[in-house]
Amino acid sequence: MTKFAMVTMYPTGEGSPFAEGKLGFDVTGIDCYALDDAALAPFDVLVFSSTVDQEHLARNRDVIRRFLDAGNVVVFGGHLHRDWLPGTRPFEPAMPQRRATYEVTEVADHPIFAGVTSLDMDTRRGVRGFFARGHHPVPEGAEVLVRLVGGQATTYIDRVSTAGTILVHATADLFAYSSGIEDSTAARIPAQLAQWACDEVDDLRATPRPAGNAPTEPWEKLPASPSTGTGSGVAAVYGGNAHHHRALTIEKYGEHVTGGLLYLPELADTDLRGYDALIIPERIHRGHLNAAAPRILEFLESGGTVIAFSGGEPLAEFLPGVHWAHRPTNYWWWLEDGADMGLRSPNPDHSFFERLELKDCTWHYHGVVEPPAGAQALVDLPTDETLLYVDEVSTPGTLVISTLDPMSHFGAYFMPATERFLDGFMPWVPEFASAQARKKRPLTTQESIR
Repeated sequence: MTKFAMVTMYPTGEGSPFAEGKLGFDVTGIDCYALDDAALAPFDVLVFSSTVDQEHLARNRDVIRRFLDAGNVVVFGGHLHRDWLPGTRPFEPAMPQRRATYEVTEVADHPIFAGVTSLDMDTRRGVRGFFARGHHPVPEGAEVLVRLVGGQATTYIDRVSTAGTILVHATADLFAYSSGIEDSTAARIPAQLAQWACDEVDDLRATPRPAGNAPTEPWEKLPASPSTGTGSGVAAVYGGNAHHHRALTIEKYGEHVTGGLLYLPELADTDLRGYDALIIPERIHRGHLNAAAPRILEFLESGGTVIAFSGGEPLAEFLPGVHWAHRPTNYWWWLEDGADMGLRSPNPDHSFFERLELKDCTWHYHGVVEPPAGAQALVDLPTDETLLYVDEVSTPGTLVISTLDPMSHFGAYFMPATERFLDGFMPWVPEFASAQARKKRPLTTQESIR
C-alpha cells in the first residue's frame, strides 16, 4: 500500500479527512524539523502545505531532492517563497485582487479533477479565491492541469526536473479541499488526488526514470540565518512560512517591525530583553515556541510586550493568565439574513481604537479567551466572550492576546478585512509598546539624563 507522509507544523484540532486517514489511505504525520533520509525512507509520497517552514526546507533541500530522485512523489499546495523544491520558482499573485481574477477557465481532462465542475472548483457560496490566487512559473516540459482566466497555470505536474514526480498547486491544500463543501463536486478532489499519487508511485516503480534536469545549485543564496533581529524595537517571530513572511515584510507593515524577524527555531537562544514588543503570529510550530518559553517569560518579566494570535490552534499554555477555549468557526456568517457578528468593546477608549474600529476586527475567529481579572477586554462577542484583550496584571510586562488570524489571511492574499486590521494594528503596536516600555521599565541613567 502506498505510504503518504504529511509534513506537520502546528496542531489545529481541525485536521482534514485525508490527514486523519478517513479516506482509506495510509497517512502518517511527520514533523517538518524531523525530515531526513532515514525518516523518509518508508514513504512513497511526501505532502507539504502552505504553513511549512520553507527556510528550514531550503537549508535542507538536498533531502527533498534525494527523496524525489529515488523515484518518489512530492505534492505541494501553497505559495513558494524559498528554493527547496526542484524546478520551482516563487509564487506570483494574480492581480488585481478581485473575484473575476480568480476564475478557473481551463481544466485538463485528468483523474484528479474528474467530475469536478470549474464553478465548484473556484467558487464557494459565491466567493472565489479559495482554489488559487496566483501561480508558480511552470518548468519547461511540465504538464499543466488548471489555468485561471488570465492564463496563469495554477496546477502542474513536473516529471522532468527529477527522477520522481512533483505536483505543485498554487494556494490551496488540495488534500483538505473537501472540508465544508461535502455537497460540492470539488469534494472529490482529495480522494482523487490521493489515488492519482498512488497510481503515479506504481508507474515510477514499474518504469524508473533517469535523473531530472533541475539544477542542484539553489537559485538564491541564503544567509546563514533567516533572523534579522536588531535587538530593539518591535520584533516578530517568523516560522518560515510564506504567508507570514509577506505580512511581516511588505513595506507598509515591515516598517513597523523595527526589531526585525526572529526565526522561530532560534528563538530559544535569543535574548529578547532589549526589545519593546514581540509579535507571535498564529499557526507556528508549537514545539519550537514552547522551547522558547523561558526567553518569552523572561522578556515579560523585564516589562516587555508580547502579542499572540491563534488561528485555530490553542494559544501557548505557558503564556501567563491565558485561557483559550475552542469554538466552531463560522466562515459564512456574513451570508445569513441580517448578518452581524455583533462585536462590541467594553473599553472603547483604549488607544487600540485610535487606530482601529470594531469593523476592522470583523471577519471570523478561532476560539475565545477569558481575560484574567484586571485585564482589559477590547473585542467581545455578543455572548460576552472575548476575542482580544490587553493584560497588564499577570506579569510585569504586557500581553495582547487574540483569537483573530490576520497574518495568515493577509499573507495569503485573502480576506480584505485582515488588511484593514493590519493597516491600523501594525502602526499601533510600536506606539503602544513604546508607551508600555516607558511605563513599566526603569530608565537607565543615560535615559534619565535625556
